[in-house]
Amino acid sequence: MRYSAFIRQNYDILQEIIDNMRTGIWITDGEGKVLIVNNESVKTGGLTRDEVIGRTMDELLKVGYITESATLKVMASRKEECIVEELGTGGHCMTTSIPMFCQGEIDIIVSVERNISEVEKLKSLLNEQVEMKKELQKELLKFQSRKDELCGRMVTRNINMLHIREMAEDIGKIDAAVMITGESGTGKEVIADIIHKSSRRREAPFVKVNCAAIPETLMESEFFGYEQGAFTGAGGNGKIGLFELADGGTLFLDEVGELSIPIQSKLLRVLQDKEVRRVGGEKSISVDIRIIAATNRDLKAEVAKGTFRKDLYYRLFVVPIALPPLRERKEDIELLTKHFLDIFNKQYNMKKTIGPEAMEIMERYQWPGNVRELRNVVERLVVSGAGNDISRIQVEFCLKGSMSSAFEIGGGIWRRKKSCILTTW
Repeated sequence: MRYSAFIRQNYDILQEIIDNMRTGIWITDGEGKVLIVNNESVKTGGLTRDEVIGRTMDELLKVGYITESATLKVMASRKEECIVEELGTGGHCMTTSIPMFCQGEIDIIVSVERNISEVEKLKSLLNEQVEMKKELQKELLKFQSRKDELCGRMVTRNINMLHIREMAEDIGKIDAAVMITGESGTGKEVIADIIHKSSRRREAPFVKVNCAAIPETLMESEFFGYEQGAFTGAGGNGKIGLFELADGGTLFLDEVGELSIPIQSKLLRVLQDKEVRRVGGEKSISVDIRIIAATNRDLKAEVAKGTFRKDLYYRLFVVPIALPPLRERKEDIELLTKHFLDIFNKQYNMKKTIGPEAMEIMERYQWPGNVRELRNVVERLVVSGAGNDISRIQVEFCLKGSMSSAFEIGGGIWRRKKSCILTTW
């Protein structure tokens, strides 16, 4: 007996059976005419059972009840087909259609469908979220680029340095004096840049002063300026001082511990009164500046010795920031090395690379000069030696700075013959 004949003879029983199923069931004959459909399937479409029984899938496709038919695909391919159908009512269902053969011809096609309208909605929402995420990532990259431009770029993955950067950005919004401490070359000026560029004064002058580089005899005239004829050799029109030059902005006093006691006293007066008087001048000039100071000295010990004023110490240490040395942030050595390598490769039109063994030496070295020393070493490695691969021996030689037969780096001793070093370069 053909399947189709069996269905017609046992229609009521089969209808009752499939009506109790929670999945949609369609059964058509070999020509695609609907023989039986259950209640669950009717729910997915919007048409009643009477409206679909006896009609072909071709007709339902033409009237827009469905936009695609797995049954029609089976009729064409003579094998199982699975599709996601969009219903005329706006819903979606996933349909799997299976052909049943009799004497080599398709007798009936059984289609099992699941309502996935909610799944499709979730898929659509997920796609929207993915697109939104992409847009947010683009905006984040733009923001990060702008942030790096405004606040200065800090190359680090060290948790302490990341915290310091975040703190510097927050401090920038508060117009308080900041004291940055740390060994030479740890990046005190970078932090000062971030503070200034995160502040309301970002568009105003940012004047950087290396206090150790100004001769004692010129300190007062450099900081306060001078009037015409104030002293022998004074310029004809006088000169504006650093405090006035930084008016409205930020004055960064690097190596502030090098200032003499007399200049310290006058700096304290400026901080208290917000006024300066030029050398040889008779009137005070109002200034609105923020002071960021930095030092590699222990100023508390300097106060105890009497070489640094206690009152100025407390004036400057409103917000202290202590930078760790590079040897305490080993995870940054490879990151910084490759960062500087990119910079100097571009600057010198090179293609230098550094391998794992050479990098291991870099990471074991103690870096007494910190990031500044690392930058100088990388530049030396880029411009020295033949070939594009920076070798372990090159790094050892560069870090030692001489051709001695034995030297120590980070607790390990390497022995190299002079001839070996020479032939490597």
